[in-house]
Amino acid sequence: MLNRSIVHKCGHIETHSFEASQFGRISKAEIERRINDLAQQLCKNCREKGQGDILPGANIMSDEKTTLIDLRDMIKKFVNEREWARYHNLKDVAIAIAVEAAELLEHFQWVPDKESGAIARDAEKLLKLEGELADIIIYCLVFANVLRVDVAKAVEDKVRMNAIRYPVILVKGEDTKLSDV
Repeated sequence: MLNRSIVHKCGHIETHSFEASQFGRISKAEIERRINDLAQQLCKNCREKGQGDILPGANIMSDEKTTLIDLRDMIKKFVNEREWARYHNLKDVAIAIAVEAAELLEHFQWVPDKESGAIARDAEKLLKLEGELADIIIYCLVFANVLRVDVAKAVEDKVRMNAIRYPVILVKGEDTKLSDV
């Protein structure tokens, strides 16, 4: 009998037992492939509860297939499960956004402009930047949830307003304020 602990895509660890008779005459490589296939599935508990879409370690979301509603619902579920909504008043969430933005800025403090791009080429630093960005986005979406703001509409309205305020013909390639142009 072969016992293996497998980290499933949902992030949970399960020990699986395999009888030698299950493998018959298949190669060790094929056994490993089958074990790896198991790791790409949700654990039994998550499959039964249908929870694989929002669990730590799942890594199944991407910009291409995830909507703002998906993110907002995931965050709302996370907050509600911990009963944190009562702490999420507009003032405190706005402060949290500013604090997280400051934490992002810390990575660039005292770094010359010419060297700031190198930070994102360092894998470890990039991971930290991603985490800080995620914190900011999460709190922005918490803020949107508290305010019940339609984020897509708000962004579209703001871009439309900025297009009027900063016409391409006047500001293209310029880094000065419109009042200075």
